[in-house]
Amino acid sequence: MTDAPVFPDSLCHRCAHLRVVHSGRGSMFLMCREPSLPKYTAQPVRACRGFTPASPRSGRSDPDGS
Repeated sequence: MTDAPVFPDSLCHRCAHLRVVHSGRGSMFLMCREPSLPKYTAQPVRACRGFTPASPRSGRSDPDGS
């Protein structure tokens, strides 16, 4: 699977709350871990009240290691 962003213009790819979820069928989903927001939102996201910049060293894959 590729690590290239599906929606490169989306704020989600630069947000600390992002979790990238890969399905068993090869699909990729962007999940928001900010509790006050919907888990899966329409893409691309251009403005978000819960946006928190990710640290430059954070990976964009599943931080839980699963």
